Amino acid sequence: MEESNESPKNNKVFANNDAKNLFQKGLKYLALALPLLFGAPILVTIGFKALKKGDGYLMLILGCILFVFTIALVTQAFRLILKALFNK
Repeated sequence: MEESNESPKNNKVFANNDAKNLFQKGLKYLALALPLLFGAPILVTIGFKALKKGDGYLMLILGCILFVFTIALVTQAFRLILKALFNK
């Protein structure tokens, strides 16, 4: 049997710098999406409460736009992370 000269400390997850950069970019997108994951539902709830009071649709529309933006951002983040992990 052949023994490998590499110790466990020398095994890098990302041997390729491009893959590492893609992974970091994906994590940044996830970090940006995290506050939006909480903020968008809060804005939609505020928008529906404003509709009951007779106020305008501004908060509800803003919350829905943030929902769409958040979904797109999370999708992009997962796409980048998966591309970095399975890049060959």
